[in-house]
Amino acid sequence: MTNQNFDVNTVFETYRSAYAPFLRAQQEGLKAFERLAREQFAIAGDYLEMSLDASKAAMDAKTSEELVVVQRKLGAELSGKIQKHAERFAAIATESQKTVSELFGEAVAKPAAAKRKAA
Repeated sequence: MTNQNFDVNTVFETYRSAYAPFLRAQQEGLKAFERLAREQFAIAGDYLEMSLDASKAAMDAKTSEELVVVQRKLGAELSGKIQKHAERFAAIATESQKTVSELFGEAVAKPAAAKRKAA
């Protein structure tokens, strides 16, 4: 009869190393989600600011031509802001995709290294 001691620390370390890539992926996903939410919030703020400025311009305009000029200017400003937000969205997506690829590479590399070591 063999007398082997059950090492709880070894079991926990095995689980910790096995699930580490998944935990890191979850953390990175939450970071990306937070960045996306902040960008969405900034876009909503830009739209609110533009609508308030447009309302003020409608009240202050003396002629329809003056109103059109102000609205065109506000639209151009909003368009520039939205374009910058779109660039940030693309950067977030690119960074997230790169991180996910790295995480999957790490997750696949560990079992492959363990298999080579065992062989």
